[in-house]
Amino acid sequence: MQILPHYNKNKINSNSQIKNREINFNGLMRLDPKTYAPLDSWFFRDYTTLKTATDEIKNSFPQGAEILDYACSNGEETISLKALLPDTKYKITGFDTSESALKLANRGVYTVFSHWYDSFLLPNTYPKSKEAHLKNSFYNIMEETFPAPQDRLINNKKAYFDIKKSIPEFLEKFFCINSEHKNSIDIRRGNISNLDKYRTSNPIGAVFFRNALYQMIGNDLNESIEQRKTTEFIYNKKDIINNFVDKLYSKLDKGGVFVIGDHIKDHLFLADKNTPDDEIIFFKDTPFFNPENKFHRQASYLRLFKESPLRIALEKDKKFKAVGFSKTWLDIGGTKVKVPTVWKILK
Repeated sequence: MQILPHYNKNKINSNSQIKNREINFNGLMRLDPKTYAPLDSWFFRDYTTLKTATDEIKNSFPQGAEILDYACSNGEETISLKALLPDTKYKITGFDTSESALKLANRGVYTVFSHWYDSFLLPNTYPKSKEAHLKNSFYNIMEETFPAPQDRLINNKKAYFDIKKSIPEFLEKFFCINSEHKNSIDIRRGNISNLDKYRTSNPIGAVFFRNALYQMIGNDLNESIEQRKTTEFIYNKKDIINNFVDKLYSKLDKGGVFVIGDHIKDHLFLADKNTPDDEIIFFKDTPFFNPENKFHRQASYLRLFKESPLRIALEKDKKFKAVGFSKTWLDIGGTKVKVPTVWKILK
């Protein structure tokens, strides 16, 4: 099985490098065997966004609500949300279309990697004053487990042993949801395009759709820049996004939030073939452009939407307002830029 690019790219060579870098320890190293899409994930990914969103949910729905987590992969994001919303009045349902991801989620065994205990939960720069709270949130619903040999083989062996070779003390730990919370999370097959068909009598307090929007609208930005292409896309992103936001607005209850990812593909959009020139900006004129990066220079005239069509659709007619922000950048050497990741509905 192919090693995931970011494990090779971010290869760690020494303990001092680990201690002095902000490291996210992924909990899975697999590719979908059909689509070859990464199934990698990790607990509390972009914690700032998760914390802002769950605080908004608690404030708007003290009586409880349903949280829909689309493109949840193997369930680590869904579990992270439950850790931050442990009260049973918050029902969290994760959805994904990948058979491989759902199989892993239903197995219920998760891996976390570290070379010293508990560091997997936090980047090394995380404030010490908040560290205990975050760890307690995790251990409130998760417990270490020691699965049978067949249940341990859930990672890309090549990726794991490459890291283990570089760092002999690198540990693979296994966790599962504890018995108290085992029935509080539901992960099932589902697609966000069917959001309008989801039926419930309970208020829907949040829809999460992080780092997956690009698949729905054909916005594979990093790949295009890395391959130095200026491909003309046939998708009408505006129409797809406007239709999606209308479904979202009708489904969320008052005070609910829509949460997107901190990946560049959720914020910088390739222009469609029929996009008017006055709505276009060249990649070289965006804040993400790095003139010292050869891929960036070769893609400097890549045609992009001047303004995010998603942001325009969300703000149209004052449907939503941004209440939470994160930072994103291009994987191949761009500048970090602040972007909105948590949107609150205005009804």
